[in-house]
Formats: sequence, C-alpha cells, structure tokens
Amino acid sequence: MAAEAGPMSLVRRVRDLFADPAGDVVLAVLAVGLTQLWFLRCTDDWVYARLGFPLLVAVVPVLIALCRIEPMVAAMGLAAGAFGSLLIGNVNWVVVAGCCLALWWLPARCDWRTVLVTVAAVTGLPFLLGLVRLELVAVALPNVREAINGEGGALIAMSRGIAWERYERIYNLSWPWWFSALFLLVGAGSWLWWSLHSERGEVKPEWQRRQDLAAFLRRPDRALVLDTLLGSVMSALILLDLVRDVAKDSNWWTAPGWMPYAIAYSALTLVVRRRRPAIPVVVLGIAALLTYWQTWDSWSVLGALGLAVYSLAAGRLKFRWILVTAIGVLGALPLIARVVRYPQLTLVFPELDRQPFDFGTSGDGQLHNLAYEAVVDRKWPVSLSLLLLLPLSVGFLARLYRRNREASEREAALERAAAEQDAAQVVLTERSHIARDLHDVVAHAVNLMVIQAETGPDLVARGDQDVLAGFQRIGDAGRRALGELDRMLSALRDADGVPDPELTPQPGLAELRWLVADVAHDGLAVELSVQGETELAPTGHQLAAYRLVQEALTNVVRHAAATEVMVTLRVDAEELRVEISDNGHGFDPEAARAAGRHGLAGMRERVRIHHGTLAIDSVPGRGTTIAALIPLTAKVAR
Repeated sequence: MAAEAGPMSLVRRVRDLFADPAGDVVLAVLAVGLTQLWFLRCTDDWVYARLGFPLLVAVVPVLIALCRIEPMVAAMGLAAGAFGSLLIGNVNWVVVAGCCLALWWLPARCDWRTVLVTVAAVTGLPFLLGLVRLELVAVALPNVREAINGEGGALIAMSRGIAWERYERIYNLSWPWWFSALFLLVGAGSWLWWSLHSERGEVKPEWQRRQDLAAFLRRPDRALVLDTLLGSVMSALILLDLVRDVAKDSNWWTAPGWMPYAIAYSALTLVVRRRRPAIPVVVLGIAALLTYWQTWDSWSVLGALGLAVYSLAAGRLKFRWILVTAIGVLGALPLIARVVRYPQLTLVFPELDRQPFDFGTSGDGQLHNLAYEAVVDRKWPVSLSLLLLLPLSVGFLARLYRRNREASEREAALERAAAEQDAAQVVLTERSHIARDLHDVVAHAVNLMVIQAETGPDLVARGDQDVLAGFQRIGDAGRRALGELDRMLSALRDADGVPDPELTPQPGLAELRWLVADVAHDGLAVELSVQGETELAPTGHQLAAYRLVQEALTNVVRHAAATEVMVTLRVDAEELRVEISDNGHGFDPEAARAAGRHGLAGMRERVRIHHGTLAIDSVPGRGTTIAALIPLTAKVAR
C-alpha cells in the first residue's frame, strides 16, 4: 500500500497543480524551454533576422501563463507569435499548442461576444497577415548572403547574411490552413463543452480579469513559479543574443563550446532572487564579465545582472549585506578585468594558448598573440559598474516604498481596529443606558403593582368590584413590565455595568412638547406634529422615540446651522414612526459612520433593540432627514 501511495500522491499533486492557474505558469516555463530548442535547431534561419522577430517568438510563450486568467490576450498574442515564427524559419508548434490551450479556457472566463471575436481573429488574422507575408519576410530577413567577386570573376569573400536557399525556402512558406482549422475547431469545441458543464468558471468583464491578474501576480505563494518563469525568459533572451553573436564570427571561438550555454542558463539563478539575492548577483556578474571579454554587443546578460542587482536592493536582506555584496561584485568586475593576464585567460579561454605568436604589425620587435590581445583589451569599464548602480538605487527606492506602504497598511489596520473598538464601546455604553432605562420602566411598573397590592385591604372593604379592578390594574402593570423585559433582555445580558443608584423616571412621548419648546429659539423654529394615540406605545418604545428626537435635535443645534426643524410622530396599533427633518447644511452619513459619530451609533442601537429600522438621508448642502420605524406588535417584539 505504501508503494502505491507514493505514485498516487505524486499524481494527485500534479493534478492539483494543473487545476490551478499556477499550472499554466509551469506550462509556460516548459514552452519557453522548448522554444529555445526550436531556436537552436534552426540557427541558420533566424540569426540574421531583425532582432524584433526572434524576440517576439522567444517571449510569446510567456502568455501561456495567462491562459486561465486572461485567455483572450493569450490566444491573440500566441497566434501572432506563431505567425512570427513562420517569418524566420517555420511555425513553432509549441506556440500553436499554447494558443489552443488559451482558446480552450476562453469560454470559461469570457462572454460569448468576446469568444466569437477572439476565435474569429485567431482564425483569420494569419490569413490576413499572409497577404503581406512577402513584405514581412523581406523586413524580417534583410540580409542575404552574396558572393563578392573580384576581377576575372574570382571569389574574394562572402557577405554575411542568410543563405539564398534558406531565404527562398522561407520566402515560399505559407500559413498552414489546418492550423487555423484547428483553432476554429478548438474554439467551437470548448464553447460547447463549457456550455454543457456546470463547472464553468465565472464569466467576468475585462477590468475584473485585470484585477485577477494583478492579484495572481501579488500572491506570495506564486513567487517561486513566477521567478522560475522570469529566469526561463531571461535565459532564452541571453541564449538568443549569444547564439546570434557566435554565428557572426565573434571571439567566441576562443571559449569552450559549452560556455555560451552556461552563461545563458546562469539566468536561472533568478529563481532564488527573493530568498538568496546574492547568488544571482555573483553568478550573473561572472557571466557578464566573461561575455564582455568576447563581445561589446551583449545587452541581455547586462540586463539580467541589472535585474539581479535590483532584486538584491529591493529584497529583505539587511542593508549592510546589500552594500557589501553590490559594491564587492560591481567593484571586483573592473578590478579583475585589469589584473587578469595571459596565464589566467588561457585557463578560461583555452584556444588562446593554441594561437601562434608573431611580431605583429606594431614594429616594437616583440612577439604578440593577437587573439589574446583582442580579448584582454576588452576591459570591463568602471563606468559600466557605475551604470549598474542605477538598478541598485531603484531597488532601494522600491524597498523604501514597500516599507512605507506596509507601515501605512499597519497604521490603517490599527486605526480600523481602534474605530471598531470605539464603536463597540459606544454600543456597550448605549446598552448600559438602555438597561438603565429598562430598570426605570420595570421599577415604575413594579412600584405601581406594590401600591395596588398595599391598597388591597381597603379594596376588600369597598366591595368585590373594586377588588377585581385592583387586581386588574396589578395584572396590567405586570404584563407591561414583562413585555418590556422580554423586548430588551438582550441589552441586559450584554451589560456589564453596575446599576445607577440615582435612577429617576424616564420621559415618554408626552414630554416631547417640552423638549421641543426647550430647543426652539428665535433663530430655530421647531414644529411638532403628533398623530395617533401615544398611549398605545409601551413605555420602553416611548423612551426610545424620545431619546431619538432628543439626539437628533441636539445634532441640529450643534452641527446643522438650520433655521427650521419638523418633528413628526405617528402611532398606530402596528408601529411607531418618528421623523425629524431640518433645512441645515447636511453631512455625509458614510463619512460620519467612519469617523465614529457616537450619537448616530446610539440612535441605531436604540432602534435595533426594539427590532426597528433607522434611515438617515442627508446630502451636504440639502439638509437632513432621520426616519425611524419601531414595530409595536407582540409578534415582532418577540
């Protein structure tokens, strides 16, 4: 069983990997590697092409990583890359396979219009480009090898460029129709498949797919696979650059045959650029030094080194180790180039030791190894090391930006936590107030019951009717107290405070007229409209409505700068409605909520305790309306 569990576990891991967008990144890495093999196989075709065409074909397999996130971009880019490979040799079937994969995922992420347009473009674009293919071939391959003949027709030399037979073969190529038929078939089949299966992914608009892509790139658990893809792409670019240089008869003949490939694949050390950033800096620094001895034209190795230096500064390595590594490597490169001489260079480039010594043309009477001198004269300039300080500085800026952003995020998180804690404290304080109000309501009812009970002997002397009426009053008071207690029990359960010893009877709806009269003055007219029988509302509901009006009028006096306020109260058998409107300058409710306005939080809490709703309608410059609806029925109250 253990032997079977191993292969099954491996299969399960592989299946889980390719069920995730990270699996597409793995496929992209494999596609980049296979494209490198394609380049090496048809070296004679593309080395004399304009640089943009090989770069397009070398980089376009990266789009396979987007097949599940942005399939439309991936499909169209891969189709263009497939046609571009046709212009410099032959169609790269790896890119064609990637285009088919993107078309497969297209209906799972895009609507039918995007699917239709993309499939039509991928299918028809190569044929449209085929109309100008001959002109594009002439642009892609401008140099054709020609014989240079002297007098009498003697062959003197051959100009550099692609051979005529190779050029004619590429010139006569055409886009295979069955590739477009395959794209059309895959597009139609994928649409049918995803239409019939319920596991189809969520169809999202373009801006949401862009957000998904950004989130995918920022996820920490994707860093390793993304850096692997980055290292693969950089190695492909370096390999393309060095192979072109080798084919053009540069000094690479003095180096071992494996050295250009070792330099190209040194870019794979970028895989560890986040965890061990010093490793790619050192390795790529050595690769850049070896390359600079051979050619002046290598831009890709220097670019990879610049990226490694940036990663060193932008990473989380301690500052002193960053300076030691960067300054040590960048300072060592020109120093090594100046002190190395023949014994050391022949160890690195063994062909130099096999070259003959002669007196050369300098007339100094000394023996010279011209090949060695051509190599050793290419000293790594100090200015180039100084130039590489630029990505180091950019990395430091990125590091500083990240730290400031993390500090800002922590500060914002602390502010949110403080605001939430403050809001929670407001709720607890308000609940304590509500608990005190409940105490008053129940105490009032219990006092009434006690008074009625104490008058019992007198009522017995008066007669049965008075006794029954007294018991009825006691029962009514008890039922009211129990109703209030049942509705507001949650407040009592959450309250941690000690009961206030200075409790006094709380106001109700009848006291609103005095409240309005106290608030009104010469500059503020307050009008009160009461509809219905206020006695229908329980005492706790009356107190909540009173406190709501009280807080609203307090806010009007303090903040609104209003001249008119309308307080409307309506009571019926089902609900209690309260509305306060003013003509003040208003405010932004969301901003007030974020700022932790305690009065508004208290209003919401009081209304919520009675299972009601509170609406605040306010716009800066157009006044404020606060409306509350509190149900009175026993069904809602419970």
